[in-house]
Amino acid sequence: MRKLLIILSILVLLFSVKSEAQSQLSSKHCRIEIDIPSRSLYFIENNSVLKKYPVAVGKANSQTPIGEFKVINKVINPYYSKQKIAGGSPQNPLGSRWIGFKPSYGVHGNNNPKSIGKFVSAGCIRMYDKDVKELYEKVNIGVPVIVKYEPIVVEKDIDEINPVIVVYPDYYSKVPDFLKKVEEKLAELNLKEKIERSKLNTLKKLINKEVVVFSDRWIYLINGKYITNDVILIDNTLHVNLDKICSFFNIDINDTETREVVTIFNKDIPIVENNERRYVPINVLEINLGGNHKVNQNQQTIDYGFDYFLFNNKLVKGEIISIEGDTDISIESLSNMFGQETIASQEKAKVKLNNNSLDCKTVGGKTYINLNDLLLQTNLTSNIHTKDRYIEVFSEPYITYKDIIYKGRVGANEPLVPREILAKILCECQVNATDYCGCMSQIQSLLQEEQEYYNLSRLPNCFKVIKDYYNTKIYLEKRRCLQI
Repeated sequence: MRKLLIILSILVLLFSVKSEAQSQLSSKHCRIEIDIPSRSLYFIENNSVLKKYPVAVGKANSQTPIGEFKVINKVINPYYSKQKIAGGSPQNPLGSRWIGFKPSYGVHGNNNPKSIGKFVSAGCIRMYDKDVKELYEKVNIGVPVIVKYEPIVVEKDIDEINPVIVVYPDYYSKVPDFLKKVEEKLAELNLKEKIERSKLNTLKKLINKEVVVFSDRWIYLINGKYITNDVILIDNTLHVNLDKICSFFNIDINDTETREVVTIFNKDIPIVENNERRYVPINVLEINLGGNHKVNQNQQTIDYGFDYFLFNNKLVKGEIISIEGDTDISIESLSNMFGQETIASQEKAKVKLNNNSLDCKTVGGKTYINLNDLLLQTNLTSNIHTKDRYIEVFSEPYITYKDIIYKGRVGANEPLVPREILAKILCECQVNATDYCGCMSQIQSLLQEEQEYYNLSRLPNCFKVIKDYYNTKIYLEKRRCLQI
């Protein structure tokens, strides 16, 4: 009887632990989606894509299984039984993490980074090792894994308009009447009539040979992401809408006395105005920002290959080495981020930043520091996007109001103000209850939302906002209309 009670107690405990884990998992509503044709893995939470990763998938004769699965096991430093290679070994092709979703199939790291983005595996999903370590911490047993095969997709620009059709090669030969299905999609979006006939015929001939983009105009991409179709040809030089590019990178544009030049990062940029829009030659972007453009005349596409760096969601000029590996950033980036000169000593292989000494190295005559070393020596945090080829670095803004400093947050598009500032303003308003501009009722309405942080732009207009370029220091000043 005693043994039976012990067994029952263990079962109850196991059931409780399992139920709690499932409850925590279901509250997050996360899943993994893998798109075979584009060789991409998406981590999705509450139906929002939080991260996109590049992956390698199965070959045509060893295809990755398509369908709906769940994470069934997780292993750190998995043993590679096929060749009897110990876990953690540099020769282990499974890398440092394994996330199984079907017997003998899983998402794992690898020891050959050059294979990522290709059809090369025996059916498993390979990731950069730094990526699979990150994903491993995000998912639990039971998380849905959905593997899709959709070679014909519709994509829109950064304004969610102007759709184009992207056709990936049917590498697994799973789509019968492939060309017919492409033509049906073209007709559905009215692109068949819009695309010039000779271009349309050229694009059709490229199907199953390369990734094909069907558009009636030139289109501009950044690292393969569709940005805009507002591209014009002037004097045999391709120009792109400057405001679209600066919106994507969150770059401030400053007007000058002439309409032929604007200032970006304190440099004069030549532009051309056409139909009240501003255009910049694509080679000028390379000169001033870096990167290289790949122009495909047959498809009329321009792809800006550019490993870039965002600080508090705004572009930083500078260079990056090895986004997919042990990442280094240039000293130029640091100088632009912090608005001060950094002191580099190549003899001692050190860089001084805010009285912190960081190891550095010289590559091609330029000085770089390791991103992880920078994070350890500062209060900065980072997020690396290996698929879209960029790095985000964040520093929480400090907001000063009436000589008191508050810590804010970094929002998606602007700084976030803590609730305590609004509460302080409301308290001061109530001392002098005259509400000339409706600001007091506006603040009361905000506080009723019971959020911890609010977008800076939601503050009443009776506040003057002064901030630095990267939104690390913000000063709030009252205006006369708010009689505090």
